[in-house]
Amino acid sequence: MERHKHFSHPHTLSFHKSLEGAQLTCTGCNFPCTGTPVYSCRACKFFLHDQCYNASRSLTHPSHPDHPLSLFPSPTYSPGSFICSECNKTGSGFCFCCSNCEFDLHIHCAYNTLNPKPSTPPPNQIKLKSHPNHPLIYLPKPPPASGTHLCDVCGTGCDPNSALYRCDNCDYDAHVTCTTLPESVRREDHAHTLSLLYVNPHPSFTCDVCRGAIAQNHCMYNCSSGCDYGMHVKCVPAKVSEQAPMNEMTFQLEMFKLQNQMKVHQMAVDTMLLGTHGLHRNRYYRY
Repeated sequence: MERHKHFSHPHTLSFHKSLEGAQLTCTGCNFPCTGTPVYSCRACKFFLHDQCYNASRSLTHPSHPDHPLSLFPSPTYSPGSFICSECNKTGSGFCFCCSNCEFDLHIHCAYNTLNPKPSTPPPNQIKLKSHPNHPLIYLPKPPPASGTHLCDVCGTGCDPNSALYRCDNCDYDAHVTCTTLPESVRREDHAHTLSLLYVNPHPSFTCDVCRGAIAQNHCMYNCSSGCDYGMHVKCVPAKVSEQAPMNEMTFQLEMFKLQNQMKVHQMAVDTMLLGTHGLHRNRYYRY
């Protein structure tokens, strides 16, 4: 079998036209890559879509024409994540970065803009470790007249106009972005790596960021070194709150308020940047 090298990984990779079986996630874009052409190092559980493998090391992008963007195999910031300047969502995989301007793009956002053809649709069904008994079915919108949907991975509300994955048998929902959470993350205010737990094992646990309770049926990040330190999955990029612990319903309301505040803040920043060049974005407090 022919072997291949990629700058982001120390071992040689093998190419497969399709890898079936367990759900595989591309290390570059964090999207599923089961059933697609893929480069792999099975020993390290390292997989790359063909597009991610062949991505240019440098490019000039129309959304940031003043400077070239360089491809990095992982975020260059200490929390281990970045905020994509195209979609405003957190990323932890490959990143096109302008270090001068703190401008970053997901690899898929960069190429979707350069090649505005239909992107590969999400899989029609997936299996999650947090819900192993049944597959989740992709829905472009939540079922009509079925009430409010909460993501059973992160615990926050699902947009009634956005896609989700759902198990009707168990009334289990998941944001599309919550199906590709990184297995581990870092925060500047904690010395150790935080590992993803697919079910909160603690009868009672308070998030060390927002001070709200973490429901036992939700995923969470917990210190892999044994510290009594953990958080909601959506609280990884947030600032630590000085407030007293909140009950679950209050937490939901506060999370919605926080997300709305971040959107308003980002709109103000974008307006300011239109009139003033050279200012850097506030990276870690926008959604």
